[in-house]
Amino acid sequence: AAHRKGVLEFDGVQVKPSSDLLTFLKDVCQSDEYAESLKKQVRRVLDKHPVRVPFKTLKCVRDAARKASQPPVYLHELLERSELCLPNPVTPPRNPELELRIQKLKAQQMNREYDRMTANVDRCRKSVGTAAATSSAVGAEIREVKKQSLAVVNLLLSIGGTFAFFYKAVEYSLPEPHIAAQVLAGLFAAIVVAVAELYFVIKVI
Repeated sequence: AAHRKGVLEFDGVQVKPSSDLLTFLKDVCQSDEYAESLKKQVRRVLDKHPVRVPFKTLKCVRDAARKASQPPVYLHELLERSELCLPNPVTPPRNPELELRIQKLKAQQMNREYDRMTANVDRCRKSVGTAAATSSAVGAEIREVKKQSLAVVNLLLSIGGTFAFFYKAVEYSLPEPHIAAQVLAGLFAAIVVAVAELYFVIKVI
């Protein structure tokens, strides 16, 4: 039902009556100046424990008292030292379309969060993969340089060893030392070994 603008609605509001209000309601039940239907309504309220008087019933009693040949009765006087019991607020049902839209937005937000998390993981994996590839490349280069360095060292040692061997061999084979012959023999043998070693070094490099 539509509510009129500017009019307070008291549906569901009840009053915990004070002793004065209880006395007034009992007097209403015993008076002949009130309609029987109203007195029955008041009796039903008073028969309940604890007593809770609907606000609409109080308004009906007030209106009936004004029409009766009694001093005027004011609602605020009836409510003095009484307590208002407000009804629990009723939560209206949510619009199904609105609920579906909310669930859709939640799902989209969760997907965006998941994509952002997986993007961070992918970037970490890529950086780790790049670092591993760089490390592997550097390791391969170091091994290659080490291999080439060993080949050059072996070449120099072979040439030097050959020269020294033939130099001493000629010295021991002659009755007297002959420096020129020893040097020529050592150089010739060293050149032959150098050519052979260079062939293998070039193949390795």
